[in-house]
Amino acid sequence: MGPGWIQVSGTGSVQVDPDRATVTFAVETRGSAAGEASEANADAMDAVLRALRRDAGFDELELATHGYSLRPEYSNVPNQRVREVVAYMALNNVRATLSDVNAVGRVIDRAIASGANRVAGINFFTLDTGPARAQAMALAVRTARAEAQVIAGSLGCGLGEPLEVSSSASRPGPVPYQVEAMSMRTADTPIEAGDQTVTAHVSIRFAIGLEGSG
Repeated sequence: MGPGWIQVSGTGSVQVDPDRATVTFAVETRGSAAGEASEANADAMDAVLRALRRDAGFDELELATHGYSLRPEYSNVPNQRVREVVAYMALNNVRATLSDVNAVGRVIDRAIASGANRVAGINFFTLDTGPARAQAMALAVRTARAEAQVIAGSLGCGLGEPLEVSSSASRPGPVPYQVEAMSMRTADTPIEAGDQTVTAHVSIRFAIGLEGSG
């Protein structure tokens, strides 16, 4: 008969503060012609980008536009067999990435004041979760070992060396912030980043023997 063993598991969790944020704004314009809507949108987006870039209070601010669309709006007249184009809608998005999560409210206020008319999304995340993952893993191992010692002691056995170990740890993704309708404001929009949780799991098989052997 081979040596005895017990298998235990452990979990460790560590809270981390997000150190990055992304805010996505939309600029939507309407015109009677496609060119009119498109030109108005380009002017409005340019004003938003210039306003954000010239604010020296936004550390390491990265800006990128994406998701441009231009679509017609049709008449909605009852019993009208052929719908007519009555206007055009142009939509463009800009994503701002910040290294200062406390500046999110000011970025939103500046963007809205300069022409953005929708906040499409806010996300917070931690750039480097490596140290937190290592700490969570160490906590998980300590939890598993403590459980194994209790079991071995209750059986009148000594705890031996680990025979097999498997582990996993979460890499928390961006935490979305619930965005409500936002309009022009004269004060900073309060935005709380919250925390992220890094969790590690281990499963360890320990050898057990006579009391005092481990």
